[in-house]
Amino acid sequence: MFASGRSILHLDMDAFFASVEQARRPELHGLPVIVGGERGARGVVSACSYEARAYGVHSALPITQAERLCPHGVFLPVDMRAYLAVHRSLVELLGHYTDLVEVASIDEAYLDVTGSRRLFGPPRTIAHRIQEQVYDAHGVTCSIGIGPTKLLAKLAAGLHKPAGIGELIAADVHGRLRDLPVGEVCGIGPVTQERLTALGLTTVGMLQDVPFPLLAAAFGKGAHGLRQLALGRSFSPVRSGRPLPKSVGREITFDDDVNDQEFLRATLLSLTDSAVAELRGKGLAARTVALKVRFNTFHTVGRRRTLPRPVSAVRPIHETAMALLDELDVGARWVRLVGVSVSGLTHNAFQLTMDDGWREVALGEAVDKVREKYGFKSLTLAGGSPARRHQSPAQSFHPDPGGAAQAARELAGASAESSPTEAV
Repeated sequence: MFASGRSILHLDMDAFFASVEQARRPELHGLPVIVGGERGARGVVSACSYEARAYGVHSALPITQAERLCPHGVFLPVDMRAYLAVHRSLVELLGHYTDLVEVASIDEAYLDVTGSRRLFGPPRTIAHRIQEQVYDAHGVTCSIGIGPTKLLAKLAAGLHKPAGIGELIAADVHGRLRDLPVGEVCGIGPVTQERLTALGLTTVGMLQDVPFPLLAAAFGKGAHGLRQLALGRSFSPVRSGRPLPKSVGREITFDDDVNDQEFLRATLLSLTDSAVAELRGKGLAARTVALKVRFNTFHTVGRRRTLPRPVSAVRPIHETAMALLDELDVGARWVRLVGVSVSGLTHNAFQLTMDDGWREVALGEAVDKVREKYGFKSLTLAGGSPARRHQSPAQSFHPDPGGAAQAARELAGASAESSPTEAV
Protein backbone atom coordinates (compact mmCIF):
# COMPACT_ATOMS: atom_id res chain seq x y z
CA MET A 1 0.00 0.00 0.00
CA PHE A 2 2.78 2.43 0.92
CA ALA A 3 6.31 2.87 -0.35
CA SER A 4 8.39 0.68 1.90
CA GLY A 5 10.53 2.56 4.39
CA ARG A 6 10.07 6.04 2.87
CA SER A 7 10.40 9.02 5.19
CA ILE A 8 8.81 12.13 3.74
CA LEU A 9 8.55 15.53 5.40
CA HIS A 10 6.03 18.20 4.49
CA LEU A 11 7.07 21.71 5.52
CA ASP A 12 4.25 24.23 5.76
CA MET A 13 5.05 27.82 6.74
CA ASP A 14 2.72 29.27 9.38
CA ALA A 15 0.74 32.31 8.15
CA PHE A 16 3.72 32.94 5.90
CA PHE A 17 3.22 36.46 4.54
CA ALA A 18 1.93 37.79 7.86
CA SER A 19 4.73 36.06 9.77
CA VAL A 20 7.38 37.64 7.56
CA GLU A 21 5.83 41.06 8.21
CA GLN A 22 5.82 40.44 11.97
CA ALA A 23 9.41 39.21 11.90
CA ARG A 24 10.75 42.30 10.16
CA ARG A 25 8.58 44.67 12.21
CA PRO A 26 8.83 43.60 15.87
CA GLU A 27 6.15 46.10 16.87
CA LEU A 28 3.61 43.90 15.04
CA HIS A 29 4.21 40.84 17.23
CA GLY A 30 0.99 39.78 18.93
CA LEU A 31 -1.14 42.02 16.72
CA PRO A 32 -3.72 40.89 14.16
CA VAL A 33 -1.86 41.39 10.86
CA ILE A 34 -3.80 41.20 7.59
CA VAL A 35 -1.88 41.14 4.31
CA GLY A 36 -3.61 41.91 1.03
CA GLY A 37 -4.24 45.61 0.92
CA GLU A 38 -4.63 48.75 2.96
CA ARG A 39 -7.89 49.73 4.63
CA GLY A 40 -10.64 50.47 2.14
CA ALA A 41 -8.99 48.42 -0.62
CA ARG A 42 -11.27 46.36 -2.83
CA GLY A 43 -8.98 43.33 -2.97
CA VAL A 44 -8.95 40.20 -0.83
CA VAL A 45 -6.89 38.90 2.09
CA SER A 46 -3.75 37.10 0.91
CA ALA A 47 -2.69 35.98 4.38
CA CYS A 48 -3.35 36.84 8.01
CA SER A 49 -1.73 36.15 11.35
CA TYR A 50 -3.23 33.74 13.85
CA GLU A 51 -4.25 36.72 15.96
CA ALA A 52 -6.42 37.90 13.05
CA ARG A 53 -7.82 34.42 12.44
CA ALA A 54 -9.23 34.48 15.95
CA TYR A 55 -11.66 37.14 14.68
CA GLY A 56 -12.80 35.06 11.72
CA VAL A 57 -10.47 36.57 9.13
CA HIS A 58 -9.13 34.15 6.52
CA SER A 59 -7.47 34.20 3.12
CA ALA A 60 -9.62 35.14 0.09
CA LEU A 61 -11.92 37.20 2.34
CA PRO A 62 -12.66 40.68 0.92
CA ILE A 63 -10.65 43.37 2.71
CA THR A 64 -13.85 45.27 3.53
CA GLN A 65 -15.23 42.24 5.38
CA ALA A 66 -11.93 41.73 7.19
CA GLU A 67 -12.16 45.34 8.41
CA ARG A 68 -15.61 44.70 9.84
CA LEU A 69 -14.51 41.51 11.59
CA CYS A 70 -11.25 42.94 12.88
CA PRO A 71 -11.47 46.76 12.90
CA HIS A 72 -8.28 47.14 14.95
CA GLY A 73 -6.24 44.90 12.62
CA VAL A 74 -3.04 46.03 10.93
CA PHE A 75 -3.67 46.04 7.17
CA LEU A 76 -0.62 45.78 4.91
CA PRO A 77 -0.08 45.53 1.15
CA VAL A 78 1.54 42.44 -0.33
CA ASP A 79 5.35 42.65 -0.54
CA MET A 80 6.05 39.66 -2.74
CA ARG A 81 9.70 40.56 -3.17
CA ALA A 82 10.29 40.13 0.57
CA TYR A 83 8.38 36.84 0.74
CA LEU A 84 10.22 35.41 -2.26
CA ALA A 85 13.56 36.30 -0.67
CA VAL A 86 12.67 34.26 2.42
CA HIS A 87 11.28 31.46 0.23
CA ARG A 88 14.52 31.13 -1.75
CA SER A 89 16.53 31.02 1.45
CA LEU A 90 14.30 28.26 2.82
CA VAL A 91 14.65 26.16 -0.34
CA GLU A 92 18.43 26.49 -0.10
CA LEU A 93 18.31 25.40 3.56
CA LEU A 94 16.22 22.32 2.77
CA GLY A 95 18.71 21.34 0.08
CA HIS A 96 21.34 20.80 2.78
CA TYR A 97 19.39 17.81 4.08
CA THR A 98 18.47 16.07 0.83
CA ASP A 99 18.58 16.62 -2.91
CA LEU A 100 14.98 15.37 -3.10
CA VAL A 101 13.17 18.64 -2.39
CA GLU A 102 9.87 19.34 -4.16
CA VAL A 103 8.65 22.93 -3.91
CA ALA A 104 4.85 22.80 -3.83
CA SER A 105 4.25 26.54 -3.44
CA ILE A 106 5.85 29.65 -1.98
CA ASP A 107 5.15 28.38 1.55
CA GLU A 108 5.17 24.58 1.17
CA ALA A 109 7.71 21.91 0.27
CA TYR A 110 8.19 18.16 0.46
CA LEU A 111 11.47 16.45 1.38
CA ASP A 112 12.32 12.79 1.01
CA VAL A 113 14.81 12.23 3.82
CA THR A 114 14.93 8.44 3.51
CA GLY A 115 18.58 8.56 2.52
CA SER A 116 19.45 11.32 5.00
CA ARG A 117 18.87 9.39 8.21
CA ARG A 118 22.40 8.05 8.57
CA LEU A 119 23.88 11.54 8.27
CA PHE A 120 21.28 13.67 10.09
CA GLY A 121 19.36 11.25 12.28
CA PRO A 122 15.71 10.12 12.29
CA PRO A 123 13.02 12.18 10.54
CA ARG A 124 11.78 13.85 13.73
CA THR A 125 15.31 15.00 14.56
CA ILE A 126 15.68 16.43 11.06
CA ALA A 127 12.32 18.20 11.43
CA HIS A 128 13.37 19.79 14.75
CA ARG A 129 16.66 21.02 13.23
CA ILE A 130 14.86 22.54 10.24
CA GLN A 131 12.38 24.35 12.50
CA GLU A 132 15.19 25.80 14.59
CA GLN A 133 17.20 26.94 11.57
CA VAL A 134 14.17 28.51 9.90
CA TYR A 135 13.35 30.49 13.02
CA ASP A 136 16.96 31.51 13.69
CA ALA A 137 17.39 32.73 10.11
CA HIS A 138 14.08 34.52 9.57
CA GLY A 139 12.13 34.71 12.83
CA VAL A 140 9.21 32.73 11.36
CA THR A 141 7.78 29.35 12.29
CA CYS A 142 6.79 26.32 10.27
CA SER A 143 4.83 23.14 10.84
CA ILE A 144 6.30 19.84 9.66
CA GLY A 145 4.52 16.59 8.97
CA ILE A 146 6.18 13.18 8.71
CA GLY A 147 4.75 10.24 6.82
CA PRO A 148 5.44 7.38 4.39
CA THR A 149 3.64 9.29 1.61
CA LYS A 150 3.30 12.92 0.61
CA LEU A 151 -0.40 12.84 1.42
CA LEU A 152 0.06 11.55 4.97
CA ALA A 153 2.95 13.96 5.59
CA LYS A 154 0.79 16.90 4.50
CA LEU A 155 -2.09 15.78 6.69
CA ALA A 156 0.29 15.38 9.66
CA ALA A 157 1.55 18.95 9.23
CA GLY A 158 -1.99 20.31 9.04
CA LEU A 159 -2.96 18.55 12.25
CA HIS A 160 -0.11 20.18 14.18
CA LYS A 161 -0.27 23.84 13.17
CA PRO A 162 1.16 26.19 14.13
CA ALA A 163 4.83 25.41 14.83
CA GLY A 164 4.25 21.72 15.49
CA ILE A 165 5.72 18.44 14.30
CA GLY A 166 3.33 15.58 13.61
CA GLU A 167 3.62 12.07 12.23
CA LEU A 168 1.15 9.74 10.57
CA ILE A 169 1.88 6.11 9.77
CA ALA A 170 0.02 3.50 7.74
CA ALA A 171 -1.89 2.30 10.83
CA ASP A 172 -3.39 5.79 11.29
CA VAL A 173 -5.33 5.46 8.04
CA HIS A 174 -7.88 3.24 9.78
CA GLY A 175 -7.43 5.02 13.09
CA ARG A 176 -6.90 8.74 13.64
CA LEU A 177 -7.76 9.73 10.09
CA ARG A 178 -11.26 8.28 10.11
CA ASP A 179 -12.73 11.11 12.18
CA LEU A 180 -11.30 13.89 10.02
CA PRO A 181 -13.71 15.92 7.85
CA VAL A 182 -13.30 14.98 4.19
CA GLY A 183 -12.38 18.58 3.40
CA GLU A 184 -9.16 18.18 5.39
CA VAL A 185 -7.77 15.76 2.82
CA CYS A 186 -5.48 17.31 0.24
CA GLY A 187 -7.10 16.87 -3.17
CA ILE A 188 -10.70 17.18 -1.97
CA GLY A 189 -11.76 20.74 -2.73
CA PRO A 190 -14.89 22.66 -1.71
CA VAL A 191 -16.97 21.50 -4.70
CA THR A 192 -16.14 17.82 -4.17
CA GLN A 193 -16.70 18.20 -0.43
CA GLU A 194 -20.15 19.67 -1.11
CA ARG A 195 -21.03 16.73 -3.36
CA LEU A 196 -19.81 14.24 -0.77
CA THR A 197 -21.82 15.97 1.94
CA ALA A 198 -24.93 15.70 -0.23
CA LEU A 199 -24.34 11.93 -0.19
CA GLY A 200 -24.00 11.99 3.59
CA LEU A 201 -20.24 11.42 3.45
CA THR A 202 -18.75 13.97 5.83
CA THR A 203 -15.77 12.13 7.36
CA VAL A 204 -12.80 10.23 5.96
CA GLY A 205 -14.08 7.06 7.61
CA MET A 206 -17.39 7.35 5.77
CA LEU A 207 -15.55 7.82 2.49
CA GLN A 208 -13.47 4.73 3.24
CA ASP A 209 -16.53 2.60 3.99
CA VAL A 210 -19.08 3.72 1.39
CA PRO A 211 -19.86 0.98 -1.17
CA PHE A 212 -17.76 1.65 -4.22
CA PRO A 213 -20.67 1.34 -6.72
CA LEU A 214 -22.41 4.22 -4.94
CA LEU A 215 -19.25 6.35 -5.14
CA ALA A 216 -18.78 5.44 -8.81
CA ALA A 217 -22.39 6.35 -9.60
CA ALA A 218 -21.82 9.82 -8.20
CA PHE A 219 -18.25 10.52 -9.37
CA GLY A 220 -17.63 8.20 -12.31
CA LYS A 221 -13.92 7.70 -13.04
CA GLY A 222 -13.06 10.06 -10.19
CA ALA A 223 -14.38 7.57 -7.61
CA HIS A 224 -11.18 5.52 -7.57
CA GLY A 225 -9.06 8.61 -6.89
CA LEU A 226 -11.33 9.65 -4.02
CA ARG A 227 -11.04 6.22 -2.44
CA GLN A 228 -7.26 6.35 -2.71
CA LEU A 229 -7.22 9.74 -0.99
CA ALA A 230 -9.41 8.44 1.82
CA LEU A 231 -6.99 5.55 2.31
CA GLY A 232 -4.00 7.89 2.46
CA ARG A 233 -2.44 6.40 -0.64
CA SER A 234 -0.11 8.59 -2.63
CA PHE A 235 1.96 7.01 -5.37
CA SER A 236 3.63 10.24 -6.42
CA PRO A 237 7.29 10.40 -5.32
CA VAL A 238 9.02 13.57 -4.18
CA ARG A 239 10.28 15.18 -7.38
CA SER A 240 13.26 17.48 -7.06
CA GLY A 241 12.60 19.21 -10.38
CA ARG A 242 10.22 22.12 -10.03
CA PRO A 243 6.93 21.18 -11.71
CA LEU A 244 5.38 23.36 -14.38
CA PRO A 245 2.89 25.85 -12.94
CA LYS A 246 -0.73 24.96 -13.59
CA SER A 247 -1.50 28.41 -14.91
CA VAL A 248 -0.26 31.98 -15.29
CA GLY A 249 -2.66 34.87 -15.00
CA ARG A 250 -3.49 38.38 -13.95
CA GLU A 251 -6.65 39.85 -12.50
CA ILE A 252 -7.64 43.30 -11.30
CA THR A 253 -10.26 44.57 -8.87
CA PHE A 254 -11.30 48.03 -10.04
CA ASP A 255 -11.32 50.98 -7.67
CA ASP A 256 -14.80 51.77 -9.03
CA ASP A 257 -17.18 49.37 -10.73
CA VAL A 258 -16.96 49.55 -14.52
CA ASN A 259 -19.52 49.18 -17.31
CA ASP A 260 -17.43 50.64 -20.13
CA GLN A 261 -16.78 47.94 -22.74
CA GLU A 262 -13.83 49.74 -24.28
CA PHE A 263 -12.20 50.17 -20.91
CA LEU A 264 -12.68 46.46 -20.16
CA ARG A 265 -11.04 45.57 -23.47
CA ALA A 266 -8.12 47.89 -22.83
CA THR A 267 -7.68 46.46 -19.34
CA LEU A 268 -7.69 42.90 -20.68
CA LEU A 269 -5.00 43.87 -23.16
CA SER A 270 -2.79 45.15 -20.32
CA LEU A 271 -3.45 42.04 -18.25
CA THR A 272 -2.70 39.75 -21.17
CA ASP A 273 0.52 41.60 -21.92
CA SER A 274 1.68 41.17 -18.33
CA ALA A 275 0.69 37.49 -18.13
CA VAL A 276 2.35 36.61 -21.44
CA ALA A 277 5.54 38.38 -20.37
CA GLU A 278 5.69 36.08 -17.33
CA LEU A 279 4.90 33.11 -19.56
CA ARG A 280 7.82 33.88 -21.86
CA GLY A 281 10.07 34.60 -18.89
CA LYS A 282 9.48 31.05 -17.67
CA GLY A 283 10.15 29.64 -21.14
CA LEU A 284 6.57 28.39 -21.45
CA ALA A 285 3.75 28.38 -23.97
CA ALA A 286 0.03 27.88 -23.31
CA ARG A 287 -2.88 26.22 -25.09
CA THR A 288 -5.89 27.27 -22.98
CA VAL A 289 -7.11 30.81 -22.34
CA ALA A 290 -9.56 31.58 -19.52
CA LEU A 291 -11.52 34.76 -18.80
CA LYS A 292 -12.90 35.66 -15.37
CA VAL A 293 -15.44 38.40 -14.68
CA ARG A 294 -16.93 39.31 -11.29
CA PHE A 295 -19.90 41.67 -11.23
CA ASN A 296 -20.73 44.18 -8.52
CA THR A 297 -23.21 41.62 -7.17
CA PHE A 298 -20.16 39.37 -6.46
CA HIS A 299 -21.48 36.84 -8.99
CA THR A 300 -18.45 35.44 -10.83
CA VAL A 301 -18.55 33.91 -14.31
CA GLY A 302 -15.85 32.49 -16.53
CA ARG A 303 -15.18 31.10 -19.98
CA ARG A 304 -12.24 29.16 -21.44
CA ARG A 305 -11.09 28.09 -24.87
CA THR A 306 -8.32 25.76 -26.06
CA LEU A 307 -6.13 26.91 -28.95
CA PRO A 308 -4.94 24.65 -31.81
CA ARG A 309 -1.33 24.81 -30.60
CA PRO A 310 0.66 26.25 -27.68
CA VAL A 311 1.44 29.97 -28.04
CA SER A 312 3.54 32.52 -26.17
CA ALA A 313 2.53 35.72 -27.99
CA VAL A 314 0.10 38.41 -26.85
CA ARG A 315 -2.04 38.66 -29.98
CA PRO A 316 -3.62 35.16 -30.14
CA ILE A 317 -4.21 35.09 -26.38
CA HIS A 318 -5.70 38.58 -26.31
CA GLU A 319 -7.93 37.87 -29.32
CA THR A 320 -9.22 34.75 -27.59
CA ALA A 321 -9.88 36.66 -24.37
CA MET A 322 -11.84 39.25 -26.35
CA ALA A 323 -13.92 36.54 -28.00
CA LEU A 324 -14.68 35.07 -24.58
CA LEU A 325 -15.70 38.52 -23.32
CA ASP A 326 -18.11 38.83 -26.26
CA GLU A 327 -19.57 35.42 -25.39
CA LEU A 328 -20.30 36.60 -21.85
CA ASP A 329 -22.30 39.54 -23.23
CA VAL A 330 -21.55 41.73 -20.23
CA GLY A 331 -23.70 44.50 -21.66
CA ALA A 332 -24.46 47.31 -19.24
CA ARG A 333 -23.79 45.29 -16.11
CA TRP A 334 -21.28 46.74 -13.67
CA VAL A 335 -18.01 44.82 -13.37
CA ARG A 336 -15.96 44.66 -10.16
CA LEU A 337 -13.12 42.38 -11.28
CA VAL A 338 -11.73 41.06 -14.53
CA GLY A 339 -8.94 38.57 -15.12
CA VAL A 340 -7.26 36.50 -17.78
CA SER A 341 -5.19 33.34 -17.31
CA VAL A 342 -3.54 30.72 -19.48
CA SER A 343 -3.08 27.03 -18.74
CA GLY A 344 -2.17 23.81 -20.50
CA LEU A 345 1.43 24.93 -20.19
CA THR A 346 4.37 23.33 -21.97
CA HIS A 347 7.98 24.23 -22.41
CA ASN A 348 8.25 26.64 -25.31
CA ALA A 349 9.72 24.52 -28.09
CA PHE A 350 9.06 27.06 -30.85
CA GLN A 351 9.42 25.70 -34.34
CA LEU A 352 9.87 27.60 -37.57
CA THR A 353 6.67 27.54 -39.63
CA MET A 354 5.66 28.90 -43.00
CA ASP A 355 3.66 31.73 -41.44
CA ASP A 356 4.96 34.79 -39.62
CA GLY A 357 4.33 33.45 -36.10
CA TRP A 358 8.04 33.56 -35.32
CA ARG A 359 8.02 37.34 -35.77
CA GLU A 360 5.58 37.76 -32.86
CA VAL A 361 7.73 35.55 -30.64
CA ALA A 362 10.91 37.39 -31.60
CA LEU A 363 9.30 40.78 -31.04
CA GLY A 364 7.93 39.66 -27.67
CA GLU A 365 11.36 38.49 -26.54
CA ALA A 366 12.88 41.80 -27.62
CA VAL A 367 10.24 43.66 -25.60
CA ASP A 368 11.01 41.46 -22.58
CA LYS A 369 14.70 42.32 -22.74
CA VAL A 370 14.01 46.05 -22.88
CA ARG A 371 11.52 45.89 -20.02
CA GLU A 372 13.96 43.89 -17.91
CA LYS A 373 16.45 46.71 -18.23
CA TYR A 374 14.19 49.78 -18.09
CA GLY A 375 11.09 48.58 -16.25
CA PHE A 376 7.83 47.05 -17.42
CA LYS A 377 6.12 50.36 -18.17
CA SER A 378 8.95 51.55 -20.40
CA LEU A 379 7.06 49.85 -23.23
CA THR A 380 3.28 49.47 -23.28
CA LEU A 381 0.92 48.13 -25.92
CA ALA A 382 -1.21 50.65 -27.80
CA GLY A 383 -4.76 50.30 -26.55
CA GLY A 384 -3.83 48.98 -23.13
CA SER A 385 -5.06 50.98 -20.16
CA PRO A 386 -3.70 50.61 -16.62
CA ALA A 387 -5.89 53.43 -15.28
CA ARG A 388 -8.57 53.20 -12.59
CA ARG A 389 -7.58 49.88 -11.17
CA HIS A 390 -6.46 48.32 -7.93
CA GLN A 391 -3.35 46.19 -8.38
CA SER A 392 -1.49 44.25 -5.72
CA PRO A 393 2.21 44.99 -5.28
CA ALA A 394 2.94 41.43 -6.42
CA GLN A 395 1.78 42.46 -9.87
CA SER A 396 3.06 46.02 -9.88
CA PHE A 397 5.96 47.14 -12.02
CA HIS A 398 8.27 50.03 -11.24
CA PRO A 399 9.80 51.57 -14.36
CA ASP A 400 12.93 53.63 -14.52
CA PRO A 401 11.66 57.17 -15.28
CA GLY A 402 13.08 58.57 -18.45
CA GLY A 403 14.02 55.17 -19.80
CA ALA A 404 11.26 54.96 -22.39
CA ALA A 405 13.14 56.71 -25.17
CA GLN A 406 16.24 54.57 -24.77
CA ALA A 407 13.99 51.51 -24.49
CA ALA A 408 12.36 52.34 -27.80
CA ARG A 409 15.75 52.70 -29.48
CA GLU A 410 16.92 49.34 -28.14
CA LEU A 411 13.65 47.70 -29.18
CA ALA A 412 14.07 48.97 -32.72
CA GLY A 413 17.57 47.51 -32.86
CA ALA A 414 16.50 44.21 -31.34
CA SER A 415 13.58 43.87 -33.73
CA ALA A 416 15.76 44.54 -36.74
CA GLU A 417 18.22 41.86 -35.68
CA SER A 418 15.62 39.20 -34.78
CA SER A 419 15.53 36.05 -36.87
CA PRO A 420 13.72 32.70 -36.80
CA THR A 421 16.82 31.09 -35.31
CA GLU A 422 16.94 33.58 -32.43
CA ALA A 423 13.27 33.02 -31.72
CA VAL A 424 13.72 29.33 -30.99
